[in-house]
Amino acid sequence: MTVYGSRPDKEPSQDSHRRARVLSEVATEGTTGLWRVLRRAAAIDDEAADIQVSALVRAVPGMGALDSHDLLVRAHIRETGRAGDLTPGQRVALVELVDRTQKLRAAHA
Repeated sequence: MTVYGSRPDKEPSQDSHRRARVLSEVATEGTTGLWRVLRRAAAIDDEAADIQVSALVRAVPGMGALDSHDLLVRAHIRETGRAGDLTPGQRVALVELVDRTQKLRAAHA
């Protein structure tokens, strides 16, 4: 049986495991991990390319749903946009905004 929205060649548990692995990379490495995942999504990594950008931003330590929404709007990225669909300019803008936000928060802490 195929679950709606899943790929028939993969089990849903495999998809969620791969997605969790990509998100944990961002959670562990912060902005560096986000940059690395976005580059892989643009080039060769189908799992990374299929993840919503908002989920990637929320995975960065200290970023929540409101932060994600604000940063995506400022980078001109749709809330439901996928990592593999970003332009090079959007990738750069998003990583710079996330990095700047984290540095400002660290300075005020």
